[in-house]
Amino acid sequence: MHDLPSAGRHVDRRPRRSARTGARKWRRRSRRAQVSAIATILGLLLVVTFIANYLTTTLPSAMGQNDLQREMLVQNQVSQLSILLQKVAAKGAVGSQVTQAVSLGSAATPPFAGADSGFIAPENSTGSVSPGFKVNFTLLGPPLFSPPLGYPAGGTITPVTDCPVLTATTITCSGSGSARYNFAGNSVSYTLGVTGTGFAAFNVSANSSASIAVADTSSGGFFLQVLGSHDTITITGAGSGPSNLTVIGSNDTVSISPTGASKVVILVDGNNDHIAFPLDTGTQTVFLRVYGSSDPLSASGFTSGHLFTYFNGFNAGLPTSSLCPFRNLSSTDSATFSGTGTVGLKVFYNNSVGYNAQTWHNSSCTGTCYFGQIYQSVATTTCPFFVSLAEPIGAGAPQSAAFVVHLSNTYAPAAEVAFEQGAVLYAQPGGLPTFVVSPRLTYVNHVLALFVPRFANPVGSEGGTGAVDVNLRLLTTSQVYLPTAGFSLQGGTAVTVTIVSPYAEAWYVYFQSYAGLSSYVSCTSPENNLACTGLYDPGGPLGTVTLSVPTAGLTLELLVGLYSINLS
Repeated sequence: MHDLPSAGRHVDRRPRRSARTGARKWRRRSRRAQVSAIATILGLLLVVTFIANYLTTTLPSAMGQNDLQREMLVQNQVSQLSILLQKVAAKGAVGSQVTQAVSLGSAATPPFAGADSGFIAPENSTGSVSPGFKVNFTLLGPPLFSPPLGYPAGGTITPVTDCPVLTATTITCSGSGSARYNFAGNSVSYTLGVTGTGFAAFNVSANSSASIAVADTSSGGFFLQVLGSHDTITITGAGSGPSNLTVIGSNDTVSISPTGASKVVILVDGNNDHIAFPLDTGTQTVFLRVYGSSDPLSASGFTSGHLFTYFNGFNAGLPTSSLCPFRNLSSTDSATFSGTGTVGLKVFYNNSVGYNAQTWHNSSCTGTCYFGQIYQSVATTTCPFFVSLAEPIGAGAPQSAAFVVHLSNTYAPAAEVAFEQGAVLYAQPGGLPTFVVSPRLTYVNHVLALFVPRFANPVGSEGGTGAVDVNLRLLTTSQVYLPTAGFSLQGGTAVTVTIVSPYAEAWYVYFQSYAGLSSYVSCTSPENNLACTGLYDPGGPLGTVTLSVPTAGLTLELLVGLYSINLS
């Protein structure tokens, strides 16, 4: 039998939930939450990874491209400026304004990277040394006629007893002492007497003097120089010692009667000067040089000895011929000769008009004598009192024609774009500086041509991420062509180009590689020539590059432009 439930007892017939079933449902909910959290974390990781990749790869690459584009843009801008500066100088367009915008900042990449900045400034100096560019050469001008200009009155006489008679116009010297004295005064007569064994030297600065009479019987030697025109000079005796006479002036009359045995040397410089030898009883040889035109010579009293005469006609007022004497005026000079005994006259007509071959003929002469004429050309070195002035010329900058654009790069090495004396350079720390625009210098067929820009005022400084306007105005320009118009480069010298630069290595390599210039270039710098051969070091030592081109056969074409400069 089945036991019946006891009275009053309730029996629950509903099915029961087990504790195990409830736990499974809570586990399902917990797992869903975990999956959602993991997905969120993974998503965040993906975002972080993307951002990290962007910041470490994409952004530096993009900013590097921006910096590179900025560097190329700045190179083009400064190169354009270099071209414009030379163009306005070559045209001589004084007053022309040249303006060029130069970008300082690079493009930004929002929102993570702003623009890289830059600044423009002068080139840095190293200690007391400043960058610069100079061209030096020695200019040889046309020959200038520079005769003596005269002497002040007065002088010295040693000892005094040798010259007992001395006034403003008269002196008589004897004995063995030397006498030197300067006479000056126009339209008066001078009397000079020299005896004994001493040497006498007199200068007379006078015009229109009635007479300058010299009696010379000395054996010690005699020198007389007369400066002036319309003077009458008479020398008798000429002694047994060497005699020298120099006459500078025109329309002078010179009469000399040598009687001694020593050589007589006479120089006459001027036009319409009359030279006569009315009597020559000495045995000496006389050398006469005459510079000028229409100068007649009369040698009529020779009894012994020989006379050599050189006529050199030239125009002292216009000495621009490549040969001296100028304009070949010696054909206006003339010589007549007569004598007896063993005598002779030889006449040289230098640079004569109607150049003739050498001719010889006898003049009115008895005994063993000759009269010769020679027509010949002579060089400039025979010019009397002509001086070719040589003057060192320097073309450099009162302010160095240079500035540097410094480019600060966050994602690339810093860089510099420099304008330096017409050239444009690019340099990075630890690299080799290179030319973007080569120096404005050429050397072809011995023609050296160069452009030298100069700044009239210091370069300012501007910085930031925008652009700056570089404003220049041509103030003056000059061009030099040598040789030309009587001017040339002095022989045995050189045209020297000197560059002091932080980018010396680029200049040195450039000139070494330039055809025909490699043997003329040198470079020096402190610290083992670091600036000449080492890698670029901002703020490091400066190097000095020297280009020295010999002037032999050289033609120089130099263009110099002076500019004002300001930044805005």
